[in-house]
Amino acid sequence: MKKTASIIPFIKIFTIFIVFTLFFPASVLHADIGIQPEISGVSGIDSSVNSSNGFALYEDKINIEAQNAIIMDYRTGNILWEKQSKTSAYPASITKIMTGILVIENIDDLGQVVLIPDSATGINHSVFRFSKDDSITLLDLLKASLISSHNNATIALGEYISGSDEEFVELMNAKAVGLGAFSTNFENTNGLDSEYPDHKTTAYDIALIAKYAMENELFREIVGTESDTIILNDESILLKNTNKLLKYDFIKGIKTGYTENAGFCLASFSDLDDHELIAVVLNSSFEERENDIIKLIEWAHKNIKYSTIIDSSKSVETVILGSDTKVRLNLYPEDNISKMVHITSNHINIEQNIDNDLLSLPFDKNRSVGSIEVFVNDKSIGKTGIISKVAVDEPYIKQNISNVLEKKKLTVLICIFAFYFLVIIFIILRSSLLKKT
Repeated sequence: MKKTASIIPFIKIFTIFIVFTLFFPASVLHADIGIQPEISGVSGIDSSVNSSNGFALYEDKINIEAQNAIIMDYRTGNILWEKQSKTSAYPASITKIMTGILVIENIDDLGQVVLIPDSATGINHSVFRFSKDDSITLLDLLKASLISSHNNATIALGEYISGSDEEFVELMNAKAVGLGAFSTNFENTNGLDSEYPDHKTTAYDIALIAKYAMENELFREIVGTESDTIILNDESILLKNTNKLLKYDFIKGIKTGYTENAGFCLASFSDLDDHELIAVVLNSSFEERENDIIKLIEWAHKNIKYSTIIDSSKSVETVILGSDTKVRLNLYPEDNISKMVHITSNHINIEQNIDNDLLSLPFDKNRSVGSIEVFVNDKSIGKTGIISKVAVDEPYIKQNISNVLEKKKLTVLICIFAFYFLVIIFIILRSSLLKKT
């Protein structure tokens, strides 16, 4: 019986070893959070890329008459193409874009009836005359300014808001600086330049101002109107827009201009097949002003398309956090980066930087750990942060057991039962033999 008793501790130790090995395999102790393969071709972009090769993203040849021109992606503000767009030039009546948006922003009740001041009387190169104390609403003055390019209407509006034309011009220049139009110097509200030789801007600055103005619904509605009727002294006056391009459905504005110094000018907004563009031409000719704009829009329509280069719903990196317990965590762009890209000639680089010092537990949701920047033809067109979309407050352990391991368990259990069965038979047989002896 002593021999039988001596076998029992061995059985216990063997059983404990088998159970421990079966249920606590060291190789499967890990945490698993949304595991995805790493994105290749994103990291490691040469950090020396820069935008020193030009101002616009593309350098295609577009044959236009205008001496100064630009085409801007309305959604992003990226400059797609330009021709001397930062060279100082006269804007003529394109000036009224700034006048119009300031009127909308500074007058609460545009339906108010006002009297025309003496400073705004006469023709002054306008399509109809104002006389002193003519009655008209502020809204109709605004329509006259932007639709039929009435020069005295802007003077009346500026004086109503600021008390004098000169003080309103100061407001215009301050707004230009605020919008980043640093090369702009307005000297009047309407763009007449025969007595204002320093009333100048650039095609680039006009594009910035136009982009801002077109974000206002009332402004957009007025400049996109082909014809309208206003009331002056209870008499109806028909206004016809000076912008001939409004006959095209995809042209939604904005403003024409002409003086002898400025030449023929036009700022336009187009929306064709989801391409929202601002195009500006300065110092063109009577025959080619509208054609210049159409050429720019057609070039963009044929060669440029919208593309989401950075998709915030797709992981750009999978990192491993923790030491003893490993946590695999997906990182995502904070925002999308969408861009009008050239169908044939784009060269796109993506520069990604992650600060490893910020990769520690606990990990907060939306924590920024780096940045991702997109370069098109070596020019930066967008940058956004890199974040997590989940929080990891504390590490956790998840046992990941495969079907193979399940089969192994079953086999081991059968072996244990068989072992016990044999041991019991052995004990019974041994006990029987001992009794007989």
